[in-house]
Amino acid sequence: MTQLSDAGQKVFNARYALRDEEGRIIETFEQAVYRLARAAAGAEKENQKYWEEKFASLMGELIFVPSTPIWANMGKPDRPWQPSACFVLAVEDSLHSMYETLMSTALVFKSGGGVGYNFSTIRPRGSLVRSTKGKASGVVELIKLYNASSNMVMQGGVRRGASIGILNVDHPEIVDFINAKLHGDLTNFNLSVGITDAFMEALEQGAEWPLSFNGQVHETVPAPELWEFIVKAAHACGDPGIIFVDRLQKHNPVPKMAINSTNPCGEQPLCPGESCLLGSINLARVVSADGRVNVDLYNDAVSTAVRFLDNLIDVAEYPLPLIAEATRATRKIGLGFTGLADALIMAGLPYDSPEGRDYAGRITEMMQKAAGATSRELAEEKGCFPEWENSVYHPEEKRRNATCVTIAPTGSVTTMAGCEGYGIEPVFAVAYKKSTNVAGDFEVFSPLFLEACRKHGVTKDILGEVARRGSCQDVKGIPAEIARIFKGAQEISPEDHILMQAEVQKHVDNAVSKTINLPGTATVEDIKKCYRMAYELGLKGITVFRDGCKEGTVTIGKKEDAIGIKVLKRGEILPRPRSAHGMTHRLDTGCGKLYLTVNYQPGSGEILETFITTGSDGGCLVYTEATSRLISLAIRGGIPVEEIVEQLQGTHSCPSYMLARGKGKNLSPGRSCASAIAYKVAKIKEELDKKYNGKSQQEEMLADNTMLCQCGQKLERAEGCLICRSCGFSKC
Repeated sequence: MTQLSDAGQKVFNARYALRDEEGRIIETFEQAVYRLARAAAGAEKENQKYWEEKFASLMGELIFVPSTPIWANMGKPDRPWQPSACFVLAVEDSLHSMYETLMSTALVFKSGGGVGYNFSTIRPRGSLVRSTKGKASGVVELIKLYNASSNMVMQGGVRRGASIGILNVDHPEIVDFINAKLHGDLTNFNLSVGITDAFMEALEQGAEWPLSFNGQVHETVPAPELWEFIVKAAHACGDPGIIFVDRLQKHNPVPKMAINSTNPCGEQPLCPGESCLLGSINLARVVSADGRVNVDLYNDAVSTAVRFLDNLIDVAEYPLPLIAEATRATRKIGLGFTGLADALIMAGLPYDSPEGRDYAGRITEMMQKAAGATSRELAEEKGCFPEWENSVYHPEEKRRNATCVTIAPTGSVTTMAGCEGYGIEPVFAVAYKKSTNVAGDFEVFSPLFLEACRKHGVTKDILGEVARRGSCQDVKGIPAEIARIFKGAQEISPEDHILMQAEVQKHVDNAVSKTINLPGTATVEDIKKCYRMAYELGLKGITVFRDGCKEGTVTIGKKEDAIGIKVLKRGEILPRPRSAHGMTHRLDTGCGKLYLTVNYQPGSGEILETFITTGSDGGCLVYTEATSRLISLAIRGGIPVEEIVEQLQGTHSCPSYMLARGKGKNLSPGRSCASAIAYKVAKIKEELDKKYNGKSQQEEMLADNTMLCQCGQKLERAEGCLICRSCGFSKC
């Protein structure tokens, strides 16, 4: 049984370990491995003990790492055995369906899954509702409702509910949908436009494009103009991505069951009601130091993993009967890999080279062949999936599973597995600075990079320069062969990111979750080129992310003094936060009641701003409003809350306050409105500090709505998801 790294152990303890009723951890990693192995082996009619040991060996050596819902749910006595990570639900154009789907979504979130929807069936905003003679609220308002609900339900108790909303490019509300996230709204939703082949043809011809619903054309717009809206929004905020919906259906293994949506990170196209469970082969464990694949070990690992995932479909407890039925009808699984970057580095191949892409393609092709062979063997042993006769495999090829291979996000499980590269992604950076409240700032390096530098005799001073820049490119003293291989995600051209995704997609049954990183200087034309290239290379979808286009993203090197710390220049004021959590308290003062609202960062407990209003029984509205504004301005200017409190508490006594207290009125602590406000702000800060600085490991793994991980570090974009390279948290 492999010993987990410190970071891996933290992930396991925070997210996966069994706990008692008091929340104490009562399970080791080895015990969890056997918990999962026994659950999967329970589906076998014969040789259960053999398969239990086989599964346990594969997971215990970190060769195969199942996805988060499997670790968090399977085999536990206190929760349903729900193994799937990916779900798609249908939402129809009726109030009953909208709220029924919302309820189904909550149950899926509670069990640990993420949900995708195609909202193209919803009538556009302003349309007549015949039953009430009113006007429809439309697609964007419905998504806002679903987004708000996501804040109420944690995915399996470890993360906020994640969703993707897709709207086809011919829907009359498409422009509002494209612009829906420009102002930081819909933080729990990814958005993608469903692009059709017909639209791409109209774009090529510069033709008019009809926007229609239920066969009625509402308006026509030039296709190039609509395309411009899409790419400009993506340039500004990273959304929307694009999904090629005709391509999803073209590769649908059961054509009669229409596919027009994917799970939140885009790697798993599914029919409404279907779910898919995921797992990854750790490539760092199946390649030698020179990057050569141990073919026998790899094929055996793939075969065993396919059987493991297939077995879980039989023992699973799904959140809804319709999901259980749809999932077992096609028995889709999504086996992929993590640590591709590690394997490429070991092989001495640059991520952005033809040789590196060829290597990745061959590894994926080997997986697809081994997984397909195992699915055929399982079909002979246990029977084909129920919809097999309606599938593209019938009658020539018996299959146990409609699909087998998916390249999914692997944030937390990658950290537990000890890899440096998440899924298909390159390493994010070879070095960066990490900031902590206790130890201050310190340098963090890629272990593979450090090992390569050690072999080449790179000195400490040179490594210090690498840490300062966050890159080894163009650093004097770094050998060319090291610089050639160790490129971070932002040092690889968008074209090379897309070429890697396209090469791997050739051998994937489902799809690939990946982020196409662009520098902050990228233009709208650059994003347009990426989207065009994705279509021409046969991708099923694409997500781009321009550095700095959203607040709170990771910056490496000298752009910031330290990762996760915003250093304000003199006179610089942070903008007002787009979203925050808040609490309101009543204060009883000499002039009447005051109501103090304190808004804070939901991920760290950091106070962001205040609002103060007077009650109906009096008080100086102008004074309180001015005080509130100045407190908020001071906080956003970088002045510590403690100093603000000290200044407010240092004010003189208020005669009205003293008079009221002398008459026996029960007033809030303090000798003036200013000091009462100060005392309450200080108390709230004390409570927030206690809650957030002394909270459980599990809570520290949760991210807030502003891309900040509660371990104190910023989240970064990778695999179409948000991950923390410090603690291993993944929002997906």
